[in-house]
Amino acid sequence: MDIQLLVTQKAKDFKLKLLAGKEGLNRAITVPELNRPGIAIAGFFEHFPYERIQIIGIIEYTYLKQLGYDRQIEVLNKIFSNEKSVGCILTRNLEPTDAMIKVFSDLKVPLLSTELRSSTFIGDLAYYLDRKLATSLKIHAVMTNVYGLGVLIVGKSAIGKSECAIELVKRGHKFVADDIVNIKKCSGRTLVGSGLEFTKYLMEIRGIGIIDIKDLFGLTSILDESKIELVIKLEKWEHLKKYDRIGSEEPYAEYFDVKIPEVIVPVAPGRNLAVLVETASLNQRLKNKGCFTARDLDIRLQKKINKL
Repeated sequence: MDIQLLVTQKAKDFKLKLLAGKEGLNRAITVPELNRPGIAIAGFFEHFPYERIQIIGIIEYTYLKQLGYDRQIEVLNKIFSNEKSVGCILTRNLEPTDAMIKVFSDLKVPLLSTELRSSTFIGDLAYYLDRKLATSLKIHAVMTNVYGLGVLIVGKSAIGKSECAIELVKRGHKFVADDIVNIKKCSGRTLVGSGLEFTKYLMEIRGIGIIDIKDLFGLTSILDESKIELVIKLEKWEHLKKYDRIGSEEPYAEYFDVKIPEVIVPVAPGRNLAVLVETASLNQRLKNKGCFTARDLDIRLQKKINKL
């Protein structure tokens, strides 16, 4: 993405105004991290992250204004003449100095301002960039949120993923995406699932067709995205296959080298998949809090055996 896309999508939310350097709006944003260049303004440039958007707040601005015009020109040129430089944003609606206008106009590097405070703006912008620049993968699945837990439902076509999701929605849970789920790796090892913009809130049910979850069940039934915390794998019941009946095993699915707990649910006539997904979700929440029922049972059995 580039600065132009940031301005187009978030000018209203972030209250952004372009002050200078319009010709550089096509400069690419390659990293979600931001930087406050106070130490560089003071003259130290070793290991300076030129590739980051630079945020100038009240502290940096006050120090910079104390410098003479020529010194401002010199410092700003050192920071923003690098070919990796992306742009700079002034917070609190700070008024750009004459040196700023000249440097950013000459270098064709975008200079913007926002009325937001530095801490608030940096948090919001970093979150936005993290989502936009995250590595992504599209898979055939259904994404839901059950009891506040992000649940990715996978399985072969026609196994019952969409029917399970619609039953979960009817039971008060959240729908995120059907058919194609876009998985993004955000903030280190966090996976987030969302739907495609073109098919957002739509679901295909064989025999009925395309339905709009938002229109049918209301705004409270949908989420734009959800953290992926549990994978439910639906597969056709095989009578000769041995399934884990105790729950002592801890299988997982892996995306982008991130391991997510996985539960394999055999599908057979008469099984209520929505109830099983709800139960698996509640059980996973207990595990997240340190309560592992199968393991606790094994410990009690071992103690009983040792007493014999």
